[in-house]
Amino acid sequence: MSVLEQINPATLTIDANVRAEANLDKAFLASIKEHGVIQPVVAHRTEDGTVHVLYGQRRTLAAVENNLDTMPVYVVDSLTEADRLAKQIVENDQRRELTDNDRAEAFHQLSLLGVSATQIARKTGAKKTTVDAALKVRADDTATAFLAAGMTLDMAAVIEEFAGDTEAIEKLESIAKEAPQSFDHTAQRIRDDRKRQAEVAAAKADAVTAGLTIMEDSTWSSYDYKGPIADIRDLRTKTGDLLTAEDANAAYVRSTYNGPATTYLNTDWKAAGFVKPGAPRAGKMTEEEKAERRTVIENNRAWDAAEVVRIEFVKGLLKGKTAPKNALRFIAHAMGVHGYTIADGLSKYSDFSVELLTGKEPKAAGFGGRSELAKITSRPSGRHEINALAMVLAGYEKNTGRYTWRNGSSTAAHYLTQLAAWGYNLSDVERLVTHPAPVEAPAQENAPVPEDTVSDESPELADATADEDDPAADPEPVEYLEDIQAEQEEMIGEEYAAAE
Repeated sequence: MSVLEQINPATLTIDANVRAEANLDKAFLASIKEHGVIQPVVAHRTEDGTVHVLYGQRRTLAAVENNLDTMPVYVVDSLTEADRLAKQIVENDQRRELTDNDRAEAFHQLSLLGVSATQIARKTGAKKTTVDAALKVRADDTATAFLAAGMTLDMAAVIEEFAGDTEAIEKLESIAKEAPQSFDHTAQRIRDDRKRQAEVAAAKADAVTAGLTIMEDSTWSSYDYKGPIADIRDLRTKTGDLLTAEDANAAYVRSTYNGPATTYLNTDWKAAGFVKPGAPRAGKMTEEEKAERRTVIENNRAWDAAEVVRIEFVKGLLKGKTAPKNALRFIAHAMGVHGYTIADGLSKYSDFSVELLTGKEPKAAGFGGRSELAKITSRPSGRHEINALAMVLAGYEKNTGRYTWRNGSSTAAHYLTQLAAWGYNLSDVERLVTHPAPVEAPAQENAPVPEDTVSDESPELADATADEDDPAADPEPVEYLEDIQAEQEEMIGEEYAAAE
C-alpha cells in the first residue's frame, strides 16, 4: 500500500545509495528550481516516524539544494534492506546508467547482508559472472582502487587476478591508460609467461628430485664440442652404443612451443669414458643474428597470447542473435578465394567449429565434432548464417600459427582484417600480418620455420610456408610446419642470456 504525501525534503532521510556520486549538474538543479519535483520519490516510514527515501535520491537532494518547502513522496510499506538495494540498482540503471564502480559497490553491500551471488544476480538482473567478478574486485583493495578511478569492471577483475604481482599490475595500469585496446592481449601475454615459468620450474624440480644438477643457459651450449658438458644424445659409449637418461648427471630445462623440454647432460663426458662422434656444426652467432632470435622469440610468444584473445573474440561474435555486418559476403568470398582453408573448417576442424558455436570442446564434453556439427546445422530454427560463419572462421583460425606473422600470408591477412572490421583489436604482432613491412630481398626458399628457442651458436633459420592460395600447394601446411618446428626445438635450446 502507498500514500502520496507532500513532505518537506529537508526532513527526509537518505540512506546509503548505490550511486557513488549524485551528479547534481547545473541543468538538473535549474529544472528542479523552476518546475519543482514533478515525479514523486518513493520512501517508507519507520517506527520512529522518520521517512527514508528508497528511490529518488537525486531529486531529493536537488529539492533540498533549492530550499523547496515540499515535494511529492509515495510512502510505501517498509522493504527489506536487500530488496531496497536491488530495486534501487534496477531503478537507477533505467534512469541513468550506473558506473561499474557503483554496481560493484551495490553488489558488495548486498553480499555483506548475506545475499548470495546467485540471489544478487536474480534480484538485479545482472549476469552471475558479472556479480562474481565484482565481488572479487571488491575483496581486493588494489583492484577496488582502480575500479573507483574509472577502470572498467573487466579490467579491474584482471587486476585482481594478478594481485600481489606488482610488475604485472604496473604494466596493466600503463596499458589501460595508454592503449586500452591492447589490455586483453597484454593480460594474456602475462598469463602465458606465468604458465611458462611455472612449467619450467616444475620440470626443474623434477630433475633435481632425480638427482640431476640444473644447468643454466649461460653455462652450456649444445654446439660447444670441445667443452666438458654435452647432451647425452651427442655421446656414445666406447663401443658405439647410445646413452640413456641414466647416464646423465645434469639437465638443462627450457620452454618450447609444446611446453617445457629437458635436455639430459653429462658434465664431464671425457672423464666418464664417453666419446662424441661428428664434426662441429656451426660457429657463434653474430650480434645481428642474436637480435633477430630475440625478436622471433618475443613475437612467437606475443602470437600465443593474441591467439587466446582472438578466439575468445570470435566466440563472442558468434553468440549474437544475428550475424555481424557483411558476414554473408565474407563467407561467399572465403569460399571462392580460400577454398582449401574453408574446407578445413568443414571437415578437419569440425571439432573447433563446434567449440566456437557452443563454447565446449567436443572431446571434453563427450561428443563427436562432426556429429554435433550436423545436429547444430540441421535445426530448423538454427542461426544458419552464424553456423556457416563459424565453420569459415574455424578454417581460417586453425590455419594460423606462430609462423603466420613471418610468412606474409594473404589468407591470414584477410581473416584478421575482417575481424578488425567487426571490432577486434589487433595486437602488434597481428599487425605484422595485416600491415607487413616492405620486403627488401627475396625470402630464402625451403628453410625451416623459426622456433621459440635460441642458442648462442644456432644456425640462422628462415621461413618455409606453402602458399595456401595456390591449389597445387601442400593442403596441410600447418602440420608440416609444426613438425619442422618441433624437430628444431628438440635440437636448439632457448638461450636468452647468451643472446643478450
